[in-house]
Amino acid sequence: MARYQDFNTIVSTMGDLPPSPLVATKLLELLRKPDTELRELVTTLSLDPAVSARLMKMANSVFYDQQRQVTTVERAIIVIGQNTLRNMAFESSLRNAKRTYGLLERRLWENSLGSAVACRLIAKMSKSYEPEEAYLAGLLHHVGKTLMVNRDKDLYLEVQRIVDAGKGELIDVERGLFAYSHDMVGAALLDYWNFPEHLIAATHHHHDFARFAEEDSALYRLCSILDLAGGLCRFYGIGYPHLDEKLDLAMLPGAIVLDMNPIRIDKLLPQFKDAFSRERGLFLS
Repeated sequence: MARYQDFNTIVSTMGDLPPSPLVATKLLELLRKPDTELRELVTTLSLDPAVSARLMKMANSVFYDQQRQVTTVERAIIVIGQNTLRNMAFESSLRNAKRTYGLLERRLWENSLGSAVACRLIAKMSKSYEPEEAYLAGLLHHVGKTLMVNRDKDLYLEVQRIVDAGKGELIDVERGLFAYSHDMVGAALLDYWNFPEHLIAATHHHHDFARFAEEDSALYRLCSILDLAGGLCRFYGIGYPHLDEKLDLAMLPGAIVLDMNPIRIDKLLPQFKDAFSRERGLFLS
């Protein structure tokens, strides 16, 4: 049963989630090699939120009858097997052969990847959450934006123009032009695809997570990680039109919850910058 009353309206309005043709191509290349290791597949799949989301959907489907929900990319690959993974990649590459992949899509992808990389590092440093699950949450928490771009790219470009000009807050502008904001769209999609509840809730409430302080400490920590990860991306301009090096990261709500003080933030910043550059390079190489 859906967690959100109007999820059918959202999903039917927004359509399907478009995987990146570049990631699908890289995946097919790896699957053709007999000596490809599981870690290489995990790394490649983790470069794109759409491909990862489809993989998780398949692994958590009733067809595979798992005793508990799959929450990492590595486990999902093991569950569905390489033959099914190959078919999924081939279908994705064909379906997107004529799709344009421009600056807006690149900007959204970089932000998703940057958030994922930051989430993993923050989870490790703060010892507050399982790093690979935090990575997946970071990769998927803005998946609603990708769906909205797929629905009407020109309209979402207008959203970005208004927000970049400082004429409105992102969620307010999205609701004004689309009727739904990206957090609701993303949560509705993940719910429709039967994702784990904590990933749905984190996607839906990553902008307003104080509600979990008393009722769910694990979800509160995960959303705090997402909050600080978003701050790191803003600081370095990853997915944004410019850097925001004046942003006081240690004063973000998520940093305070995780006890990420200025000393720990100063240690985190170069680690994040280097890790993001490496993973981004894997996609662009």
